[in-house]
Amino acid sequence: MSSDDEALELLCARAWPAVAELRVGDWRARTAGGFTGRANSALLLGSPGMPVADALAKAAAFAREHGQPPRAHVITDSHWEPSLLAAGWRPEVEHSGIPSFVQVGALEAFLAPHRAEVRSEPWSQWWPLIVGRASPTPAEHHVLTSADAVGYGAVTVDGEVLAAVRGAVVDGHLHFARLAVRPDARRRGLARDLLAGLASWAQTLGAQRYVLQVSHNNAPALRLYETLGARTHHAYRYWVPA
Repeated sequence: MSSDDEALELLCARAWPAVAELRVGDWRARTAGGFTGRANSALLLGSPGMPVADALAKAAAFAREHGQPPRAHVITDSHWEPSLLAAGWRPEVEHSGIPSFVQVGALEAFLAPHRAEVRSEPWSQWWPLIVGRASPTPAEHHVLTSADAVGYGAVTVDGEVLAAVRGAVVDGHLHFARLAVRPDARRRGLARDLLAGLASWAQTLGAQRYVLQVSHNNAPALRLYETLGARTHHAYRYWVPA
């Protein structure tokens, strides 16, 4: 684990803000109504300022107080993993998002003519592809709208949103997530359109690079990002009490 790994993890956390957060030293215990592991886990960065077992107990109690199972977000092969094992925690093999990769690249690789629009506010037709229903829960709404600079991208044809994505600009990086294309509209280049639209929008806010978090088993996304020059910076996974 390097300081660059931790800096990128912190950047991603700022782009994906939880509903509630408890600082345990430098650690960040987060909850958001169960919406995504990233927003419902303790991010282990820096020092907790106390014995690891005590810090994990505080983070676990915070999660339970908010109705969530305890979970730790840990950079793979970091020095925290032996301490978690010693404290009786284990990798959360049940979680579909582990291991996940943090990938980075130059924003200019996304730039191309596109059919996407990026708005400063989400709209009713944007939500279904992003959260799977007509309107978000309060927790979903908070996570998806609360970063400092958020763009809501979509490709719309004949009044129907066929593809959608959410992006946020933090410290010169575009962080994007929830990229989705309607099943009957796939293989038309709409994902590339979304990314090109987000890139153009992010450049107006001074972004030059992008960062993303993607599951190891999301093969289509990994193939797409590889063609756009993405490289894996590091990986992370979730740990839970044994």
